[in-house]
Amino acid sequence: MRQTPDGTLALLIAALREGTAHVEALLTLARTEIDGNIRAIVSLVAIIGTIPVLLIVTFFLGLDAVVKLLAVPFGSEAPAALLVAAPFLAVALGLGWMGVRRMALSNLEPWRTWRQVKRDVREVTRIGT
Repeated sequence: MRQTPDGTLALLIAALREGTAHVEALLTLARTEIDGNIRAIVSLVAIIGTIPVLLIVTFFLGLDAVVKLLAVPFGSEAPAALLVAAPFLAVALGLGWMGVRRMALSNLEPWRTWRQVKRDVREVTRIGT
């Protein structure tokens, strides 16, 4: 076995020590960066999740403010609430009516198939005669 001079062995040990320290620093940096990124992603998700809640709350507070504003001339909140709710009721009734029309049993019939069968019957009777 070949003997290495003491200087080379010392340099090899020092290089190994420095490499280990470098890898340790790199892993610490990666851990810090990942921790910061995860924290940023969680806060972003929290902010994005809060936006719809705030919009809904703002909408209902706005409706309540309109009801209170209209209650002053009417002298009561009941007619003001009916006045504010009327457009929403009209939209709900319209959508319900459209839904009932779309879900009617007559709409479930395969009209295209019936038209195709009638066309085929006409063709067969025309060719047969």
